[in-house]
Amino acid sequence: MNRTHSIGIKRPSALVVENLSKRFRGKPALDGVSFEVPKASLTVILGPAGTGKTTTLRLIAGLDRPDSGRVLLFGEDVGRWEPKDRNISMIFDNLALYPNKTGFENIASPLIIRRESKQEIEKKVEEMAGILKISHILKRLPRTMSGGERQRIALGRALIRSPNLFLLDEPLSSLDAKLRIELRTELKRLQRDLGYTFVLATPDYTEAMAIADTVVMLHQGRAVQVAEPQELYDKPIDRETACFVGAPQINLVDASYEPNGNGGYIKVAEARLPAPPHLQRAFSSGVRDFELGIRPEHLRMGDPSRAQIRSRLVDIEPLGLKSVLTVQTSAVELRLLVKSKETREFSIGQNMGIETTDSSMFLAFDRTTGRRIA
Repeated sequence: MNRTHSIGIKRPSALVVENLSKRFRGKPALDGVSFEVPKASLTVILGPAGTGKTTTLRLIAGLDRPDSGRVLLFGEDVGRWEPKDRNISMIFDNLALYPNKTGFENIASPLIIRRESKQEIEKKVEEMAGILKISHILKRLPRTMSGGERQRIALGRALIRSPNLFLLDEPLSSLDAKLRIELRTELKRLQRDLGYTFVLATPDYTEAMAIADTVVMLHQGRAVQVAEPQELYDKPIDRETACFVGAPQINLVDASYEPNGNGGYIKVAEARLPAPPHLQRAFSSGVRDFELGIRPEHLRMGDPSRAQIRSRLVDIEPLGLKSVLTVQTSAVELRLLVKSKETREFSIGQNMGIETTDSSMFLAFDRTTGRRIA
């Protein structure tokens, strides 16, 4: 997949959001949110429900006015512009198709409003239907269509306008898992092939990881981290982000650092693990007690008599190719992600040995603030 950073040339910004803040009934919805969206890229605004994703999109579109901050489209401050003047297309999660209009009429509606010729409308709608593979449903009403077909009609209606910017508010949330994966792949392909600029809001981190060039991580109305998807996963800014991005959820356990002449050890779950170089450097400031983050895929099973960590198996969750094991040590509970074929002979309650596989991916968080120690 082509990512923005792989090109090596900084793209001009299609959108700049500067310190946007918004309150509703005295309660903050957004608090100083800032980020940039390069032209012809796909930026995902990620976060749990109620964190300000939709509010951000509405402020960009001009449907609401910010209490403070600016929205710049291609370098122009559009704070005083009406929504119709911003040349932005927004797709909501409820789709809002015209129920009494056919698929053709729904897609054509922006062109009809512009009073384009009948021949031009037919040509553009047929081209768009071909791109989205919906030519066979153009004569049908929305109530006769599946959820995925309605979603494509809504997308076609938005795309046919050729706006400067597309805002998509959880556009796939109402679809089943298989169709959601299929359509998100198509969304990314369309965005890349046609050179559109997308800003998509979602609470689904897998969706963000799969399609984003850049992710804006929102938490309680603040943009806590703006990063490429893999960086968000490997180097989350804080504990909240580390827990939100990844499934099974990251293991977080209390730990302490013991320096010595060989680089030091990490004491965790009654084990002493060699401290990896990146954490040795982080602890050079004098930090001793912290919270250790280990993702489930960075743990593996080992010989109970010789393993770094000794535990007891308490649960097996099959996920097809992989399974999640939950084990209990005398101090903490841990999750491992392993190949399912390795779990066939296991039984609940048996003793398990746990080994770490890649200490370079260990994360350390401040126990009080939750910020990653780097």
